[in-house]
Amino acid sequence: MIVDDRLETVLRTHAAGKTAGRTQLRQLIDLVGAVPLSAWSARHASALDRIDSLASLLTDEECAAVLRGTSHRSAVLVYHFAQGSPRIASAAISSARLPEEDWLALIPRLPTMARGFLRHRTDLGERVRKLLSQLGINDFLLPQPEIAEPEIEHAVEAVAQTPTTPQPDPEPEPENIPQQSAAPPPAAEIPAEEGIGAIVRRIEAFRRKRDERGAALLPPRSDGVAPLLPFVDDPLPARKAPLAIDLRTDAEGVVVQAGIDPAGMLVGSRLFATDQAAPVHCDDIMALAFRQHLPISAGQVCIAGADHVAGQWQADGTPDFSRDGGSFTGYLLRLRRPLAIAHATGADQQLTPAIEADRLRQLLHELRTPINAIQGFAEVIQQQVFGHTPHQYRAIAASIASDAAQMLAGFEEVERLVKLESKALSIDIGEADAAAIVARLVEQISPVLSARNVRLTIAMPPLQLAVSFAPEEVERSVWRVLSVIAASVAPGERLGITLEALPDFATLAITLPAALQRLDDAALFAPDAGGSGGSFAASAMLGNGFALRLARAELTAGGGALRRDGGRILVGLPYLTSGTGPHTPSSPRPDGPFADRQSVAG
Repeated sequence: MIVDDRLETVLRTHAAGKTAGRTQLRQLIDLVGAVPLSAWSARHASALDRIDSLASLLTDEECAAVLRGTSHRSAVLVYHFAQGSPRIASAAISSARLPEEDWLALIPRLPTMARGFLRHRTDLGERVRKLLSQLGINDFLLPQPEIAEPEIEHAVEAVAQTPTTPQPDPEPEPENIPQQSAAPPPAAEIPAEEGIGAIVRRIEAFRRKRDERGAALLPPRSDGVAPLLPFVDDPLPARKAPLAIDLRTDAEGVVVQAGIDPAGMLVGSRLFATDQAAPVHCDDIMALAFRQHLPISAGQVCIAGADHVAGQWQADGTPDFSRDGGSFTGYLLRLRRPLAIAHATGADQQLTPAIEADRLRQLLHELRTPINAIQGFAEVIQQQVFGHTPHQYRAIAASIASDAAQMLAGFEEVERLVKLESKALSIDIGEADAAAIVARLVEQISPVLSARNVRLTIAMPPLQLAVSFAPEEVERSVWRVLSVIAASVAPGERLGITLEALPDFATLAITLPAALQRLDDAALFAPDAGGSGGSFAASAMLGNGFALRLARAELTAGGGALRRDGGRILVGLPYLTSGTGPHTPSSPRPDGPFADRQSVAG
């Protein structure tokens, strides 16, 4: 006994990507296309659902190419795909190999558009052709020789002379309607008005429309693109209006290159005209900068033309000079939509911080994929999974895996910052003893500072200091700040760390090292404010400024604060009970190395 489980095997396989999707779609059509209608079951219906999901991953042309390359004998597939776009319906009908009985039962149920594709087939039987003629489809690929133009014109004139007043029809005699008596059973369901007269009216309407199209010019498109030929096809998707256009002008101010499709919408325009009646004109300040060959900043340009380029633009650019002689050759410009106009172009084009944050998260996701693969292969080589590997290559692989892990850690930090600043991520709120956590972190960092002869003065409260923060969040944020301080301090410096209960926050004040005191606030929190902190750098690949910025975002999201106060950096943690100043329970904090105010000299 042989069990055919090919269909179940294909349905259990997950198709990742378009290539795998096309392959699985071809397999399903090949398997389902050989099943007769009487043998259909629930698993074939689930296969049809999978076919729909795979077809949605492909474009209409890609799906049609798969159908054209796979012949089938299923009327169900023909009916199913005929409900889709014209390309897919045409491909499904052209690749079908159905018997005459199936065509006779299927054609009356097909949409009108799909019936028209049957005229391209040359293997249809006489009964199928007669049924199509009764349904208004008679312009087959190979027309019958006896159907001549004069006969059609005579039929058109006969229909035109037919009175329009409806009259009761007598009961037709059998000999008067030989076509209807010889029609197949499905034709009995066709209304009387869908006979020869309807076919002639369709021919007359087709010729009239063809003459109208030949006499009248097609209207131009609003986006500046040449008009399309009048063929029945899928409607093209709406083009998105550009928010920025790069231009190059010559020395006369005429646009010679434009970064828009088609470029002819702007090429040839005089960009620096000040006449308000000109189709393209600019403000006086931009025109003056052009005459003096100076850089242009925030110039105003107004364009009257196609919808995609019409309206107000902001121009920024620099003059271009030739290398041999330094003569002025034109401008390199970028046109941008003003922010208010850019926001009005549609929700899908709004440059809001949330959308920019989502784009950055998607970019980070795309970067993680190859780096994860590189790290995995490097670990395979380093661990000799596939056999013996020379130690030199193992060392290189270990270094690559380490660099990849460091990059992935940096990506996680960037993604966390983006989510915090866009309010897509919230900080866990709980209860933590800030004094105990800070004391433990300072204890961990003190031996390293002592080895570098750093004199450290510490002042801690004697009692517990409850804050409204999860313990791990307090530890993470405070450790970022301490790691930046430890990475930037020079040997022999003096640092002070003080934790005290102020009216608004439980405040941790840390003295900034001399290397950080020289920076202003913008540079202190900038990602390029790096330092060689080794293992103390919270994000070594992004610098100390990024670590401080991330700590500030974490504290701000939880209701705290991080700011600079002269030569100190202040970390504010919200109290557990909001409202009345510091919250210090009467129970003493457990003894430790920083149980009271003290001074430790390294």
